[in-house]
Amino acid sequence: MTTTLGAIMTREPKTLRPDQTLLDAMCFLRDHGVRHIPIVDADGRLEGVLTDRDVKRATPSALLSGQRQVWEEVVRGTPVAKVMTRDVVTAAPDTPLREGVRRFVEDRIGCLPVVEGARVVGIVTAHDLLKVMLEKV
Repeated sequence: MTTTLGAIMTREPKTLRPDQTLLDAMCFLRDHGVRHIPIVDADGRLEGVLTDRDVKRATPSALLSGQRQVWEEVVRGTPVAKVMTRDVVTAAPDTPLREGVRRFVEDRIGCLPVVEGARVVGIVTAHDLLKVMLEKV
């Protein structure tokens, strides 16, 4: 059985910088088919995580009459740093799988950035954990 988060993580996940916009995040989520984006500084150090839910909550509806201009201003002018989660639960690559699962359950999280020092080296999502379970049942 897989014993560490490092063995199941997505290595070198794609990231965004804090100064990138909600529009960048929306395109990223669509283009990469993911729901969680690590937000890192120029040196790859984790500053936060942005989820598809964060983006949806911060974005006004473009469907309401007369709101298209407001939508454009918000998605083009809002940096992801304004809406990302800053206090992120993280783990090291050698964290046992059981401990990682415990963190998902107890902290009610959907992803766990894997870091060495403060640098992001991977990410584990609930989907990754389910794939491991599927292999075992």
